[in-house]
Formats: sequence, structure tokens, C-alpha cells
Amino acid sequence: MLTSEEQKIAQLLGDAWNLYFTLPVEHPMGRDEFCRAIHHCQNMVLARPAIRALASKGQGYK
Repeated sequence: MLTSEEQKIAQLLGDAWNLYFTLPVEHPMGRDEFCRAIHHCQNMVLARPAIRALASKGQGYK
């Protein structure tokens, strides 16, 4: 389960995308690259509960 801080980060990443999407296009790949970067960050945040679950079973990091 996501912590409240992780939920906040995930929401802020979504908010950042929504705001970026309102900007005028200055390069044809700009939105795609920004979207990929946001998804990469979201994947890192959303993986944290799985990392904690594995650690609690003595697996993975920690």
C-alpha cells in the first residue's frame, strides 16, 4: 500500500503532466519525452510497496 507521501508524489507527478500538457508544443517529441519521464518516475514510486513487501519477507533490499 502506498504511504500518504507516496500518494502525494504520484498525484503531483500527474499534476505536473497536466500542467505541461497546457504548454505550447515547441518540439514534436517534447510531450512524448515528458510523458515517458513522468511514467518512469511514477513506476519508481508505485514500486515502493512491492520493495517493502519483499524486504519484510527477508528478500530484496534492506
